[in-house]
Amino acid sequence: MEGDGFLADILLNGGDGDVAGLDDLNFPITQDTQSIHDLPFEVQEVHVEVQPSRSTKGSKRAKKFHCKEDEVVCSGWLNVSIDSINGANQSRSTFWSRVHAFFEKHKKTVALRTESSIMHRWLTIQFQVNKYCSCYEAIERRNQSGTTIQDKISQASKMYQELDKDNKSFTLIHCWNILKEEDKWKAKRIELAELEKLASKKKQKSTKVSRPRDVEASNNEEVIEVVAPETEARKRPQGIKKAKEALRRGGGEACMEPLDKMWAKKEAFDKEK
Repeated sequence: MEGDGFLADILLNGGDGDVAGLDDLNFPITQDTQSIHDLPFEVQEVHVEVQPSRSTKGSKRAKKFHCKEDEVVCSGWLNVSIDSINGANQSRSTFWSRVHAFFEKHKKTVALRTESSIMHRWLTIQFQVNKYCSCYEAIERRNQSGTTIQDKISQASKMYQELDKDNKSFTLIHCWNILKEEDKWKAKRIELAELEKLASKKKQKSTKVSRPRDVEASNNEEVIEVVAPETEARKRPQGIKKAKEALRRGGGEACMEPLDKMWAKKEAFDKEK
C-alpha cells in the first residue's frame, strides 16, 4: 500500500537527510477540506460571559429604609386606617396591599419594597414610636417649669435610651412628628396598652400555676382548716333512745348529762300545759 511505502522511505532515508515535516507535505484538497483551506489562519478570541450564582447564601439584604420612606409608610397606614368606607371592613392582606399601593404611588425614592417589607417596617415603627410616646408623656407629667418642647424631646430621648436593653437611641423622631397628634394613632396606643395588660396577666397566671402540686397541696390545707370546724358544729346530738341505750351499756356519767337536760325540758313543758 502507498501508506506503507511512505513510512518505509522515512525510516530508511532518515539518516541521510532531514525528515520531511508537515510544511513539506502536500495533502490533496478535496471538497470536504476546501472550506477549511480558504479560511484565514488566525486565532479567534472567544468571550465567555460568567453568570452570577443564584444562591441565596451570598445575596445581599435590601438597603435600610430612608427617613423619607418611613414618612410615606406612616402616611399610608394613616390613610388606609382612617378610610371611613373600608377602614374596618377589610382583611389583613387587603389592608397591607392598599398600604403598599399607597407607598408605591407616593414614594420619593427608587428603592423597591415588597408588601411584606412595608408591613414589617411599620411594626418596627409602631413599637419604637409607642415606646417613645410613653417616655415623652412621663416627662410631661413631671410638669417642670421653664422647659421647652425641645427640652422635653431631649429628655424623652435620653429616657428611651436608658430603658432600651441594648442602649439604642431613638431614631424615628420624624415618624413621631407625623403620628403623635393623630386620633387613629392615639386609639392604636390604647389598643396596644390593653394587649400589654392582657399579656402581663397571662404571664403572672402562668408563673402562679408553674408548680401545680404545690398549689394543690396548699388548697387541700385550706380546705381542711375551713371544713373541719364546720363539720363539728353540724354534728347532731344524741337522741333519748340512744342516750338510754348508752346508759344501759354502761355509758356512765357521760350519757347522764344530756339525758338530764332533756328530762328537765320535758318537765318544764308539762308545767306550761
